Amino acid sequence: MERGATVIFLEVEPVPASRPRVSRWGTYYGKTYDNFRVKCREALRQFQDTVKHMEQPIECLIEVVAKRPKTSKRDYPRGDVDNFAKGPLDSMTSNGFFWNDDDQIIALAVTKRYAEPDEPVGINITYVESV
Repeated sequence: MERGATVIFLEVEPVPASRPRVSRWGTYYGKTYDNFRVKCREALRQFQDTVKHMEQPIECLIEVVAKRPKTSKRDYPRGDVDNFAKGPLDSMTSNGFFWNDDDQIIALAVTKRYAEPDEPVGINITYVESV
């Protein structure tokens, strides 16, 4: 990332996007993912007055810091990285003060890891207008 990048930390428990469900009344996501999106939107409000609205193409880096389960055979969190990125990016778009549409993002890198002891869980997002 270049100088002038915006860096934010959302202190919310990361949840990967669930598969959308379709019924005759419409399309919806699972309750856990819906609750996560609400928490993301609420956490993003604190940055409303401090971030610059971007009109140009954007490069973005997302780091997911997940809570380590009590037992696991894995050294990394469950869930696809693209699904972890979907919620925060959609929430940033719907808030309207970060950018116009997440289709402005021309480069995206997503990583996931377990939190270190005494480290808060959440999502680090770094983004900058592309040159």
